[in-house]
Amino acid sequence: MSSDRLEIDKKKIIADAAFAVFAEHGFRKTSMQLIAQKAQMSRPALYLHFQSKEDVFGFLVLSFFKKVEAQIHTLLVPGADPTSLLSDVFDAFDPDGVMAVLLDAEHGDELMTVKNESVQTEIQQIEANMLKGLTNWLSDESEQDRIICAAPDITAQTILSSYYGLKSPRPSYQVYKARTSQLAQLLGKGLRS
Repeated sequence: MSSDRLEIDKKKIIADAAFAVFAEHGFRKTSMQLIAQKAQMSRPALYLHFQSKEDVFGFLVLSFFKKVEAQIHTLLVPGADPTSLLSDVFDAFDPDGVMAVLLDAEHGDELMTVKNESVQTEIQQIEANMLKGLTNWLSDESEQDRIICAAPDITAQTILSSYYGLKSPRPSYQVYKARTSQLAQLLGKGLRS
């Protein structure tokens, strides 16, 4: 196994441990010592991979968005039923059950509002890619008369903005899942009118 692959694997182990610590203690009360203990390593060993808890958190957030983007990219196929596709797109925002932890954790609100400037540009690019992919899918499906969508770019923005709005005020995970299902049904039916 290459040294790059080992480094990525080690970072993933640390990130998984850190996510559990962030969920339990919140961002502000999490320390590198707590992360190191959960990852079963020394603090000096942890510092070989991440310089701060902000770095670990940035890695987590960026990994989350990369997983979401990759999953959404695979879903945007020609001829997909709009309701099913949107339901699957919304489910893509819950890789590995992350939303269940964030929504039901005591510190979920704090974790969902932490801003990490070091990865913000990359996240904005990923979000732009997701928006572009959804816009292209809507446009292509409309051109093929499989859906009705006069303004694919505005519709894509509305879909993603609506999805982000489902988390405010912060619901339980169960309510969140009901909201995503309802939104997919409403939007999907609207595209098929």
